[in-house]
Amino acid sequence: MELNAQNLKNKLKKIRVIVTDVDGVLTDGKIYLSDHPEETKAFWAKDKPRMMVAMRSGLKIAWFTGRKCAAVIRRSKEVTGVRLVFKAELIEQKIDFFEFMKKEYDASPENIMYIGDDWCDLHVMKQVGVAMTPEDGSNENKKIAHIITKSKGGCGAVSEAIEILMTAQGTWCKYVEWYASSFAFKSSTKEGLL
Repeated sequence: MELNAQNLKNKLKKIRVIVTDVDGVLTDGKIYLSDHPEETKAFWAKDKPRMMVAMRSGLKIAWFTGRKCAAVIRRSKEVTGVRLVFKAELIEQKIDFFEFMKKEYDASPENIMYIGDDWCDLHVMKQVGVAMTPEDGSNENKKIAHIITKSKGGCGAVSEAIEILMTAQGTWCKYVEWYASSFAFKSSTKEGLL
């Protein structure tokens, strides 16, 4: 979806909540199955500090996924402040995605940036303020995305999206500096920065 630079910047300035799909955005979309009951996934380590910086700036972050597994639950707990939302739970409670966003964050669609890579994300992406997809998102997602990252899913797409958003909001440099000084002078495990 083509927007001129100023219109896109205006849309980005209204964003207060970042919602990202998990499989194919935070991960490369591969699901590793073995004889063990739990599946495994690989997350891009550099996404965590950028999410921490985004949340420190006042942005809220939710992970929205259809797959409930221990790896996703564990990683979401490691990124303190991220809200993990399972699609099945919203369906079970008969709560619409946008109802949930309004209730949890007092956010209307124009305040939400959604990062999705596949068909299951299209419905939400069509209605939010800013829709993003990774470089390897489906053709259908690319057609409706306001921004297509240069990075693939699970390889920095979320980091890139956060940088684009915070740069447009004028907060990127300030909070990167905050992170760098916090990391240099405080215990990274105590502060949860890594």
